[in-house]
Amino acid sequence: MGSSLLKIIIGQLDQYIRSVEAPVNDTANSRVVLGNIAASRFAGGEEESISDKVVVTLVNIAEEGSLKNNTANRQAGRQSIQYNPVVHVNLYLLFTANFEYYDTAVNYLFRVLEFFQGRKIFKLRNAPAAGTLPASPERMEEIELTVELHTLSFEQLNDLWGALGGKQMPFVLYRARLVPVQMQQPLSRSGLIAEAGVNIFPINE
Repeated sequence: MGSSLLKIIIGQLDQYIRSVEAPVNDTANSRVVLGNIAASRFAGGEEESISDKVVVTLVNIAEEGSLKNNTANRQAGRQSIQYNPVVHVNLYLLFTANFEYYDTAVNYLFRVLEFFQGRKIFKLRNAPAAGTLPASPERMEEIELTVELHTLSFEQLNDLWGALGGKQMPFVLYRARLVPVQMQQPLSRSGLIAEAGVNIFPINE
């Protein structure tokens, strides 16, 4: 499911960039792709498919500790089903303008900023590609992403790009907050009490 969630955001960002940088019907030439920026030619790699693109790289996943909860219970028919608690995670997404010319890279980077300035919340049940996700309708109702700009210190910038190959490129980092993750294997099942009965015993006098 993880890559599908990212592709929904990427698809909408790509559509926006194509609408302002090229004709909307130019669907064959994606401007935004999911990939590892460390594999780009600029960073010393050999991945050609991410050249002249805005590359989206998942650089970190962190648990949202403030939303830890207890074991979850759901009712299905006449059964109570117990699951492990949902884990809410934050996805740290690096948007890198991987273009040969620096001015082009900066231009596309500002297109990314424009898009997320106007669109911060993604309700996946309403997304155009939501039907492609391997999730039930009940789970789709629970999935909502809030995307916000995440600023790094100069020391953190150095550590990040050191891990990605050492050559900094025009980029912006966003945090997609509160992605719910839950394995669908139940811990236990038990029957529900449908009705209460009262037994009346005769009293011997």
